[in-house]
Amino acid sequence: MSQGWKPSGSCTQRLVWIIAGLMSLSMGLARPALAAEPQERVGEILAAVSAVMHDPHLQGLDHQMERKQRVRRIIIDAFDFAEMGRVALGAHGARLTAEQQTEFISLFGELFERSYNRLVLRFLSERETMYGAVSHERDRAMVQTTLVVRRTNEQLPVNYRLLEKGGQWAIVDVVVDGVSLTLNYRAQFDTIIRSASYDALVQKIKARLGQEPS
Repeated sequence: MSQGWKPSGSCTQRLVWIIAGLMSLSMGLARPALAAEPQERVGEILAAVSAVMHDPHLQGLDHQMERKQRVRRIIIDAFDFAEMGRVALGAHGARLTAEQQTEFISLFGELFERSYNRLVLRFLSERETMYGAVSHERDRAMVQTTLVVRRTNEQLPVNYRLLEKGGQWAIVDVVVDGVSLTLNYRAQFDTIIRSASYDALVQKIKARLGQEPS
């Protein structure tokens, strides 16, 4: 009567290595590789903005609007304004309709973009970006940068908070000289909603956007 096939010690060892290799392969396939690490992602964004601002074909007042539109497209692609709007509204967001949420995200995105442009992007052409420490935990990351004027050594700390979704890092906050832009807006929004209403907040945002140059 046949005793059946029994693998030898060397065969067993080879099987263990094969199974281990297949397991590691399947584990790798379960989570797609990120397109870029957090610091690389921030570097890509800032480099893209700088390229537009230094493009010799886009200089002068005649091309000002085109420059702004190109930078705006980069920012819209780089920032997760839906997540940022959720944080900025806090508990108030749960009481909004789907239509109100869509409107708010659009308004907040434009408001934040202008603040970021005024506080950070306008300095890119005259300062060098120095990269510092990167903290990374699961799907969250913080990239520290400093905008430095070489001649005077004047420094402006600008840190980026990022969130990973679907294999892509997106910026969800910018901390300028220790002040979180998203949380600063959250405090302002909360005060307005509590003292007046959400509709009053929307009207204030629209009025401010109408006053500032786009």
